[in-house]
Amino acid sequence: MFAGGNAVFALLLAVVATSAAFVPGFAAPGNLGNVVTQSAALGLVAIGQTFVIIGGLIDLSAGQLLGLTVVLTCALSDGNSSLLPPVIAAMLAMGAAVGLLHGWLVNRWRVEPLILTFGTLSILQGIIFAYTDRSVGRAPPELGWIANDRLLGLPIAGLALLVAAIFAHLLLTRTRFGLRLFATGGDPESARRAGVDVPRVRLLAFALSATGAILGGLLIAGRLGTGYPNAGSGFELDAIVAVVLGGAPLAGGRGSISGTVAAALLLGVISNVLNLLEVSSFVQTLVKGLIVVAAILSMRLRPTAAERA
Repeated sequence: MFAGGNAVFALLLAVVATSAAFVPGFAAPGNLGNVVTQSAALGLVAIGQTFVIIGGLIDLSAGQLLGLTVVLTCALSDGNSSLLPPVIAAMLAMGAAVGLLHGWLVNRWRVEPLILTFGTLSILQGIIFAYTDRSVGRAPPELGWIANDRLLGLPIAGLALLVAAIFAHLLLTRTRFGLRLFATGGDPESARRAGVDVPRVRLLAFALSATGAILGGLLIAGRLGTGYPNAGSGFELDAIVAVVLGGAPLAGGRGSISGTVAAALLLGVISNVLNLLEVSSFVQTLVKGLIVVAAILSMRLRPTAAERA
């Protein structure tokens, strides 16, 4: 119902059409642009998460890595545009280091990714609150422009998400790495016997997941304008929900960037509708939980290729 094939696109269209018909203010061009703008950061994190989930892994640390990026970007640059390039480079380097560390620990010590990245989540959260327990610094105006403004009437954040999605799609479908990632997620032992360097594939998948979190953090920093320490809370769950809704089973081996992005937009639409209807944030969290449970049950109920044969 929810996962696989073109179901998520059909569901997105159905939800948008229903919301436009029955929710006052939803179909206003300004509101639709806001949906895309507000969904862009989640889309970037979810794109990164797609790589690890296709590879049979998971990364629970993405939300707190995003949060640390928000805090450090605003604190280190403090609104100074000239400091933005080195700060961005430092954030990307930090993300690469975290991702490669995850990959190394999984490869070298056979640590379960779920337990490992849950531990990293706690460590990163501790670092954030050891650094500050309140909003710090200011985002440079260039980040605010990318995160909030429009170019030729189109949300710049949405355009950034589109560029990232195209790049990720080509990486996943047109490179040897992508093919090896699918093979690793489907059956790592068979992939290893076929000559795939499974440890290297896992390293790159974790590095890409961390990069998605860093890019999402830069967008959130621009959107908030300050280094809010709780900015990344919940992003890891939302990203996993988006990947699952987009058609990737948590067991790995399948998935697509287009499905993930469509699911991220679907979650953005649902959140926007609930906000317009003045539904409490607690109920919104409940709705997201129900969606992911329904998605997982849907995948379990779908017959496998073997069963269809």
